Amino acid sequence: MTQSQLNYDTISAEYNQRYPSTFHWERGDALLELARQVDAANVLEAGCGTGYWLNLLSQVTPQLYGLDFSAGMAAQAKNQPAPLKLIRGTATQLPFRPSSFDLLYCVDAVHHFGNHEAFVEEAFRVLKPGGALAIIGHDPHSGDFDWYFYDYFETVYETDLHRYPSGSSLKEMMNRAGFQNIDQRNVEHVSSIHDGEQVLRDPFLKQNATSQLALLDRETYEAGIEKIMADLREDGRKVFKSDFWVRMVVGIKP
Repeated sequence: MTQSQLNYDTISAEYNQRYPSTFHWERGDALLELARQVDAANVLEAGCGTGYWLNLLSQVTPQLYGLDFSAGMAAQAKNQPAPLKLIRGTATQLPFRPSSFDLLYCVDAVHHFGNHEAFVEEAFRVLKPGGALAIIGHDPHSGDFDWYFYDYFETVYETDLHRYPSGSSLKEMMNRAGFQNIDQRNVEHVSSIHDGEQVLRDPFLKQNATSQLALLDRETYEAGIEKIMADLREDGRKVFKSDFWVRMVVGIKP
């Protein structure tokens, strides 16, 4: 069974386990490059979570605004080294004046916003002319992936198809909202192979590390773990793959 919405307050304290300090995130490089490209002085992240990506952008500007509905996530974001301006709210009703930001982005968050078109329209409103909207995440509609989560945990793939907008639909939404120079590019290739019992040390396999698994009730999650264990008992050298592209869809407000 899958919940329809996730209460991030319940997992906020452990959420940063998904960002090991030794890992280099290419999606972060893409964000930094875009921020410098548009000379971003004022930046807003919608669905900022624990502020991980906002803190990264402190290399570009100190004017960093983060919006999230979860008070628990905001409490974690306050612990980031960079001083972040944090607001509780929803991405479909941004509590900012028109033409306030040079860059508005979200990372692995648009699937939580519900009305994706309303978010894109709000982004257009609050961006300055020449400002950029960037939506970063994976696209379960693309078909070019191999992720063992989808094989072992019931309903996860179907739920992702419902939650995530496709890259082509995001481009169409941006076009309707008035964005120009709309582009989609691959920004990070997630490719990890877990041999045998190594899969049990995958940090993303913890139920609180990703929304895909956190949305599951305990029984469904444990049933997925048992499927993995059963395959390991049958073949201790079985390979578990995570192989997919993270993409960035960008539009510029004229």
